[in-house]
Amino acid sequence: MFSRILDVLARYQLGLILLALVAGLIWPSVFLPLNPWNGFFLQVIMFATGLRLNLKEFMAQARDWRTLVLANSMMLVILPFLVSIPLAFFAPEWTLPFVLAAAMPTGLTAPAVVTILGGRTSLAVLISVSTSLLSPFVVPLVLRAMAGQRVTVDIIAMMANIAWVVIVPLALSALVQWKAGRKRIERLADPIRLVNLAAFALVIASVAASSAKPSTDSGAVSSGFLGIGTDGIIIVILMTVFWLGIAWLASAMLAWRDSIDRMTVAICLIYMNTTL
Repeated sequence: MFSRILDVLARYQLGLILLALVAGLIWPSVFLPLNPWNGFFLQVIMFATGLRLNLKEFMAQARDWRTLVLANSMMLVILPFLVSIPLAFFAPEWTLPFVLAAAMPTGLTAPAVVTILGGRTSLAVLISVSTSLLSPFVVPLVLRAMAGQRVTVDIIAMMANIAWVVIVPLALSALVQWKAGRKRIERLADPIRLVNLAAFALVIASVAASSAKPSTDSGAVSSGFLGIGTDGIIIVILMTVFWLGIAWLASAMLAWRDSIDRMTVAICLIYMNTTL
């Protein structure tokens, strides 16, 4: 019975994530209290991802410096620059929020998304970790150069947070792999996948709830996205399509990688961090 439930959840992982997104938007008061726990959920996701990570494959990915350089430079520098160009002419008031979003590192839950979509988990983990480690140094410079905004970042505090949420769970999972062995972990693959999926769904619902908080005046749900007006929605849609096009072109430059790797990089380039 349990294995059958796990099989159903494995088949409809993407549907469950979309359900969590909708639930967070419809019932924000239910999921908003989970916001303080997002850091813990991210640790669970990184630990569960690390348990199923092939360490030899991860090290092989790390040796491909060309992919690392392209992914990190595109995510943290080139993408914000390209996004700012059309906005400077047609909607300059939108430059700062889009440059800020484009300069964010790859989301820590990107490996979970990549796994669900059949991508290369080890590559997604590598890009997520590397962009997160570089972001405290690069993001302030990018915002200063492209949006004219001086941003002060507590680098030590941010690096400590990244280490606690990312490095510690991955290191602990590597230790467990070493002590327990791959065969024992593989026997627990389904429960590990279920825990990973549950933590991911809770993060998605919590983040969605933050963008649809109950109004303090009428009690109605007011979505921040719908509150930007028709022109704002059009701009967001057009820039999102532009962003997707950049990600696709960037991934297409990886001629020495296979289609799965290129899809993984494209996902990482559009899946920015909103929780760390």
